Amino acid sequence: MQDWPRAYAPLLGRILVGGFFLWNGIQQILNLDRMVGIFTQTGLPQPTYLALGVATLEIVAAILLVVGFKTRLSAAVLVLYTLVASVLLIYIPGPGNTQIFLENMAVVGGLLYICAYGSGAWSTDR
Repeated sequence: MQDWPRAYAPLLGRILVGGFFLWNGIQQILNLDRMVGIFTQTGLPQPTYLALGVATLEIVAAILLVVGFKTRLSAAVLVLYTLVASVLLIYIPGPGNTQIFLENMAVVGGLLYICAYGSGAWSTDR
């Protein structure tokens, strides 16, 4: 029983963190017009292609994270993505953006932990 955290906690953590990004990426694809509008509002170039690229990045990196393939690299990519998205979020007016920013920083903390300690026993990295 005392090996449970070492054996299963990293897997559960990867599923939860990766699932968050997978869900978010799928929602971005399903609500592409909204994402393009947000990117247009922030003045980013080529908002349609950028929205598709961001959603694809989230989905692919999340799948890699969940299955434990190139775990540290995929977590690092998601750290950079989340930091950039969080900084851009500051420039979008609206209620609750501070709370979302702080939640994103908590996610970055979890991803940094994965970057530092790897995928654990249940992964394809091993």
